[in-house]
Amino acid sequence: MVKGLIYSILSALGLGTLAIFFKLGLAMGLQPVELVQYRFSLGAVALFLWLGISCPGVLKVRFRVLLKAAVLGVALYPLQSWLFVMALKHIPASTTSLIYYFYPLMTTLIAVVFLKLRPGREVFAALGLIVLGSGLVFYNAFAQQLDPRGILYALGCMGCFSIYLTVIQIFTRNDEAKTIVPYVILFMALVFSCLSSPLKIFDLNIQGWFIAIGLGLIPTALAISLLYRAVDAIGSTNVAIFSTIEPVTTVLLAAFVLDEHIASIQIVGMVFILLGIILPNLQLLKRRSALSG
Repeated sequence: MVKGLIYSILSALGLGTLAIFFKLGLAMGLQPVELVQYRFSLGAVALFLWLGISCPGVLKVRFRVLLKAAVLGVALYPLQSWLFVMALKHIPASTTSLIYYFYPLMTTLIAVVFLKLRPGREVFAALGLIVLGSGLVFYNAFAQQLDPRGILYALGCMGCFSIYLTVIQIFTRNDEAKTIVPYVILFMALVFSCLSSPLKIFDLNIQGWFIAIGLGLIPTALAISLLYRAVDAIGSTNVAIFSTIEPVTTVLLAAFVLDEHIASIQIVGMVFILLGIILPNLQLLKRRSALSG
């Protein structure tokens, strides 16, 4: 449980940098699909190099595992990434994030219906705190006029990611997460390389290379690998809850890197999110203490 918690939080911290790299790239004039292509292509290269040196046996996979990776990497994750980009084209990033971070609730509902999960009161309380906190973190999202298309794209993105987490849990029951993840990212790289030429990277300046490499390493190779290990260790519902530290990371980095203002109500929202993460763990510690006592 502890390892799964650490994996999910570290993954969320890494994924929290995605919006920052993305905004920096857009400010340079790079196209959204181009940025996504750099992210997955360099992420795949980094993962295969690291595993090829440190643990080459992991790269030897059965056809069944490769087929699972194709389902995740060709269908689900690219669709979620495309929906996220399309949402950003029509509505503010804060609005997209607000809608997107309702995925812990959706993931729990999917697990209840399809995986026969029976969550306790503490899980529902944690989800309530997280939803409330996310709303406060992005408190000004609906103060602006919204394009219905953007809302639909964001809702689709949220739903797709919820299904994605659930499928990961099903697919990694009998296979190690570290075995399937490099091939998932490879398939995603191939999909987006068909949409944007990978050769464009050679036209980038130093700042562009920094953004491209940062996208490939931090929110991709590192964060996605940790996400799979977390789901394998503690399940998609707990990962969805613990991973909501991601918007806190994004808001803080936006303040320091992009010089964005953080309002006091957003700080209150981040506190609610952290409480939502801590609550299930306090209950778990109490149970373990009771069993050991």
